[in-house]
Amino acid sequence: MSTSPERCLGALMKEINEEIIPDFDLESKDTCQISTEQKLSLDSMYSFKSSSTSIILPKSIDSDIPSSLSDRYLSIFSKNNILTSFTVQQDTIYLQKMLTLIPKEYYDIIIKELKGCFSQIIKDKNGNYFCSDLFKLCNYKQRLQILEEISLTLNEDCLDEYGTHPVQNLIEISSTEEEYKLILNPFKEESAILKAAKNQNGFYVIQKIINHIPEDNRKDFNFVFLKLFYILSIDIYGISTVKAFIKNTKNDEIMNEVWNITYKNFLEIARNQYGNYLIQAMMEYWGNTSFGAKLKKMCMVYFNVLMDNHYSKYICDLFLNKSNIEEKKIVLATLLKNKNNINLTDNNKSVKNRKINNRNNNINKGINNSKITFPLNNDAKPFYPKKYNIKNDN
Repeated sequence: MSTSPERCLGALMKEINEEIIPDFDLESKDTCQISTEQKLSLDSMYSFKSSSTSIILPKSIDSDIPSSLSDRYLSIFSKNNILTSFTVQQDTIYLQKMLTLIPKEYYDIIIKELKGCFSQIIKDKNGNYFCSDLFKLCNYKQRLQILEEISLTLNEDCLDEYGTHPVQNLIEISSTEEEYKLILNPFKEESAILKAAKNQNGFYVIQKIINHIPEDNRKDFNFVFLKLFYILSIDIYGISTVKAFIKNTKNDEIMNEVWNITYKNFLEIARNQYGNYLIQAMMEYWGNTSFGAKLKKMCMVYFNVLMDNHYSKYICDLFLNKSNIEEKKIVLATLLKNKNNINLTDNNKSVKNRKINNRNNNINKGINNSKITFPLNNDAKPFYPKKYNIKNDN
């Protein structure tokens, strides 16, 4: 049985039920021979299955196999063959499987063959999978060769819906300072970080950089990122990068600057539909640190303001769950002192939409069935703050 070289696997019919061993005649580009001879045991083979094929291929090329056979396997990785194969998903899967068959020293030849094409390949809907596998199989010197090329366009490639995946894989695999420098090089400018962090594909790459590259190796990146901290904290995609930043940053100078930015813009961030997640993350990550104590004080001071916003009310819930009895007493005293300033509207939601009975039940659990009311006017209904869990001293 034979078929064209470009579709040698895809042309196999589902009706073939017996295990087959491919015998590729790569010296001839016009044919691809498939043999059904049972020469290898199942232990030395692996099954390759998809919606259209079921192939049995050797697990690897043993060292005692003549190098001429490896050369024949390698011939399929010519630039023209690879770029053509990416137009068909099945052919791309075939190339990925072939990567595991050839010796690792041949990756140098493949990288050289594809030089100048990597930026194009990683943005291909099929080629990005091939690149991801190639990156994982290469050693760090081979990855450096690839990074030296794609580093020039990395900040643009990461914005692509397909290109973002191999770039993320490359960041995860990186392990040397040389690799870190090449990855961070395209993100020296504020505009590059901002564009990526606010992009639906690019923000994943910024997250990977922050999560994977050690803090000492991204000092310059950190100081540039700080300039964008507030802007990103209120962005639908940027918020994820900011949360990763505070989680993976321990430097005191950076942390102080983060606190200063948060302090100056606290209410704007806390009452924003995305920014409130940052304040919640800070309460989780900072815990009992000095910055955590400062944040708690801010929450206590502005508790009545936060409580009346649809987004920041979740900060109030988290604060009450993490605060001690003394802090809860301070909050209650502040609420009672400022009761005439409490707004009974929750953004566009009226008092009628508030679940007063549920809040009443939550209050009763903590204050021994005593009710708190704020008689703002004759027509006002009782208003019950959420989840105080305060117990009487008596």
